[in-house]
Amino acid sequence: MPRRAARKLPTESLYECALRLLARRPHTTAELEAKLAKRCRRKEDVSAVLARLRGHGYLDDARVAVDHSILRRDGPLLGRRRVLAELRRRGVSEATAEEAVERVYEEVDESQLARKFLRKKLRSVPPGAAVLDRKAVLRLYRALARAGFGAGSIGDALHSVSADEELLDQLAEASAAEDL
Repeated sequence: MPRRAARKLPTESLYECALRLLARRPHTTAELEAKLAKRCRRKEDVSAVLARLRGHGYLDDARVAVDHSILRRDGPLLGRRRVLAELRRRGVSEATAEEAVERVYEEVDESQLARKFLRKKLRSVPPGAAVLDRKAVLRLYRALARAGFGAGSIGDALHSVSADEELLDQLAEASAAEDL
């Protein structure tokens, strides 16, 4: 069944719609603007609603960026790179995203965070046991890279679970080349 078109809203109703969206979860300015643009009668209404929300303190990209960074650091244990990429996708400005991530990760040892990430991934492997299968080590490497950890942190974390020095050296060289 085809989806019916969203009803176009006047300014006051658009503001109420924005409040309902913000009550569900925090939105960045870009996210909210895109959603409201689909529902507005006039494009200038969106700007007026966003300005009003900012004036009341309901819309703050810096606060959303910090909160998002904390959640992603503490929940799924993600690295800086991944969190920065997510904030960019959500429409947060580069400077705001970098400032938020730097603030949230300033006291965090990313190598230790990567090791925690691996322990979570390897729950079924007894602590202290080495991962010997090369394919398993490569999977762990890719998982750490997707999680946003840097080459140094990935190397430290993999050294804590694998004894295959040759493979780890190859991965370190490949990571160093990618970081350039």
